[in-house]
Amino acid sequence: MSIRNDIAQNIVDILGDANDPKPIFVTRESIDLDNLARQQFPAVVVRTSDENRSELTMQGDVGSRFATMNVVCECYVTGTNIDLQRNDIAERVEEALVADLTRGGVAKNTKLVELTVDQAIDKRFGLISLTFEVEYIYTRGAA
Repeated sequence: MSIRNDIAQNIVDILGDANDPKPIFVTRESIDLDNLARQQFPAVVVRTSDENRSELTMQGDVGSRFATMNVVCECYVTGTNIDLQRNDIAERVEEALVADLTRGGVAKNTKLVELTVDQAIDKRFGLISLTFEVEYIYTRGAA
């Protein structure tokens, strides 16, 4: 598996083991909110996103590269007190992911860089997206 996939899978695993308010349904696949049962909320979709890469040749590691990948955690809630639920799940996701900044030893650092609330979503649901920057080093051709 690639380092990108290892990082994403680590995030799915960590969120699946988080404390309350625990994400009930965590996936890397697209979801249809209308097909989820109320008992499957809060739901989190983990997506790898843009990535910046640079050479590490100045440090003598020929073929090694430094990468900063964005990982977006789309957190969906439903029911009453949508704003409260969005804030609670955002806090829980951040707490769970900063507990191990190395993503199980694969990454160098993980940091939350952006939170975005989607106000245009169907009013039965709430969505807050957390974007994390994950820094890692890989050997060219191996990521």
